[in-house]
Amino acid sequence: MVKGIFYPENPEALALRLASWGLMADVAASGGQAIFAPHGAWDLTGSIAARAFARVQGKNGKSEEPSPGSIESEVLGIPDQRFAVPNCIKRVLLLGTHHNSDEEGIYLSESAFFAPRLRVDQKMNRNLASCSTSIRVNDIPHLSEHSLEVLLPLVKYCFSEVKIVPILMSGRRPALISSLANALRICLEECMGETIVVISSTVSQNPDPAAALSMANEFRSILETMDTQAYMSSLAAGRISACGGALLGALLESGLLGNNHFYSLCSMSQSIEDGGETVYHGAFGA
Repeated sequence: MVKGIFYPENPEALALRLASWGLMADVAASGGQAIFAPHGAWDLTGSIAARAFARVQGKNGKSEEPSPGSIESEVLGIPDQRFAVPNCIKRVLLLGTHHNSDEEGIYLSESAFFAPRLRVDQKMNRNLASCSTSIRVNDIPHLSEHSLEVLLPLVKYCFSEVKIVPILMSGRRPALISSLANALRICLEECMGETIVVISSTVSQNPDPAAALSMANEFRSILETMDTQAYMSSLAAGRISACGGALLGALLESGLLGNNHFYSLCSMSQSIEDGGETVYHGAFGA
């Protein structure tokens, strides 16, 4: 839907852009992890999303900021010994917001493939759909939504053979969040080690720049302490305005991350939307 607008349409230009950000084609990933990445136009947020995906390209270690030169060394072809060889990742589960609907729900895809040639894990879809009446298999919401689309080229470039599980959610009622959390726990508990969870979201957004910054700082602070109760309280009180905040709440509530903590992978960036809203973007990895 937004190819050629949010990100390059030409495959060669697209690959060059991804490589310029330090990503490598088909690098083996090891161990199940979760990342948080923005879904704006690549000129604004692409390099930030790349930081998140670099985190799961087999890299070990966690730091507040990637060490200077680590991303650049990959572009120059210098081996980075932090990359692992085993390839145990079988699927990428993508969680994004359905922006264009007032109807509450969780939507899976009924398609066998998503562009660019990514196979949908239909068995996982069936398992998730069986967990709750709030979870529906329906492609229509996916056809007009960009929150996952802009990240699919990164998935394809980094892990071309994995299957994907695209999930959109509209609404943030506690019952809806719990429905998704329970489904994720039931279906992924035994296979989390072979799954990467990607949450597509802003960090905060608000017409008041000061409020947007305050919300961004609170979001980051709670996320890095992995305090699920504090996160859900802030979400319910409206102090978390991340457009994918409810999806992140579902992942935290599921308990699938265990004792793992989210870490900031780069400094947050700020942009101003056409309507004047201040938006903060960031990348986090667990």
